[in-house]
Amino acid sequence: MQYRDFGKTGWKVSEIGFGGARIGGLLAQDGGRKGSLTTLAAALDAGINFYDTADMYSQGESEVLIGKAFRKSRGKVFIASKGGYCTPAGKKLIQFVKPLAKPIVHALGLRRMRAPSSTAGPIPQDFSPGYLRKAAEASLRRLQTDYIDLYQMHSPSPETLRSAQFQDTLGVLAQLKTEGKIRHYGIALDAVDDARPCLGLEGISSLQIPFGILDMEALDGVFEEVSKRQLGIIARGCFAGGALKGSLTEAELRASEPKWERVLNLRRLVEKLGRSPTEAALQFSLRERRIGVNIIGMRTLDQLATNLQHYSSPPLSDEEFQRLLMHRSVVEA
Repeated sequence: MQYRDFGKTGWKVSEIGFGGARIGGLLAQDGGRKGSLTTLAAALDAGINFYDTADMYSQGESEVLIGKAFRKSRGKVFIASKGGYCTPAGKKLIQFVKPLAKPIVHALGLRRMRAPSSTAGPIPQDFSPGYLRKAAEASLRRLQTDYIDLYQMHSPSPETLRSAQFQDTLGVLAQLKTEGKIRHYGIALDAVDDARPCLGLEGISSLQIPFGILDMEALDGVFEEVSKRQLGIIARGCFAGGALKGSLTEAELRASEPKWERVLNLRRLVEKLGRSPTEAALQFSLRERRIGVNIIGMRTLDQLATNLQHYSSPPLSDEEFQRLLMHRSVVEA
């Protein structure tokens, strides 16, 4: 594993980080808690030292698992969590019944299903100083730690970022840093364009930005502007939310991925290069040296092993990189 500087923090973070959104959950398969803990331990053994989670992932269970996994090796890892989403009362109840319900769920063979977007509905957010302080302190308890290395505001809207009240939000994060409860704070963004309103904000140490072989917009000046301000860059979305998985059929892509034509064109291109889509995608992201850490969502030992195999594959040659860049231009034209 190779390590990179993370902005002005002085940290050396692994080039790939562990995305914790997929661990935990009532309908999680593949060994449940025990399997997740085994995977987390194996990731650390492989040299991954950056772990990204949030209070809303699996109603807080992702934080619980990460906290338990590294309770005895806390100084070896950087834990990045997020706050700002408000967990509905019904989901809070799930936190308490989950330990009792899981054995029943597994015995019945129930599996996780994605709720239709029309029924899922938006999750409310609260970036007020009082709410964020409570959220951060609740995350500390779930993580079983005295400090969070990086606390991120979770997907604030452009309107929130530009509001006068947001300065109060930054103020409470600065207070939490002074109190030693967080070491640094940053912002996890949903869109590349949201990075620019953040560049003049005082006190932040990092930005988490969508980037990948299907989402190259950050190359159009954003990475340069962010790195000039010595902010750590966390890249998210290397595998386009699973759209690059080779197991997906064309019909499945058409039904679930707006960029399905680009995925199919990309598959044909990387096949000529002798690579899989996910291998090419990870090596494409790794080539961008301004990125501090590339977050990859994983849950099982098999997924970890596959990601490490892709990481160990030969870097893209200049010719391969240019062909992938040209693929973007041809499709957008």
